[in-house]
Amino acid sequence: MAIVADVTDEPRDFFYAPGTKTAVMAGGTWQPMLQTSQWDVIHLGGERLAASEEDNATYRITLTGLKGLGVTPFVSRGGSSMVTDVAGNVYLAEGQLYVYNSAGKQIGMVELPERPSSLAFGGSDHRTLYIGARGSLYSIRTAAAGVDPGQ
Repeated sequence: MAIVADVTDEPRDFFYAPGTKTAVMAGGTWQPMLQTSQWDVIHLGGERLAASEEDNATYRITLTGLKGLGVTPFVSRGGSSMVTDVAGNVYLAEGQLYVYNSAGKQIGMVELPERPSSLAFGGSDHRTLYIGARGSLYSIRTAAAGVDPGQ
C-alpha cells in the first residue's frame, strides 16, 4: 500500500452499538484513510467476506491451510465497512448503504444524507443496524438479526 496524500488528523468519535462491544466510527473528513480493516476470526476451512476500497470489490476469502487463502470475487463494489445478517444478506457501506443477498445480487440500497463509513448490528435482538457517518450516527431495523463478529 502506498500513501499518496497527506492525511490530516481530524477528530473522529466512536460509539458503541447498544448490546455489543462493537465500536462504530463517525466524524472526520473523507480524505484517504491509512487503512480500512475488518478483523475477524476465521477457522481452517472457514470463509469470510472482505471489502476492499482500493480494489472497489468485495471478496469471499476461504482459509485453505495455515499458509493459504482462497480468494474469489463476491461483488464489484468495495467499501469501508461490511456486515452480514443471519439470513445471509450483506450490508456494504460505500457511498450509500448497499444490500446484497448471499449470492451477490443487489437487493436494496439505503440512501443516507451523509456518506456511511462503519456498520455494526446491535440492540437486544441484534436487528438494529447502526451506521456511522461523517457527523452522525444513523440506525435502521432489519428483518434478520446481524451476525456477531467472530461467529
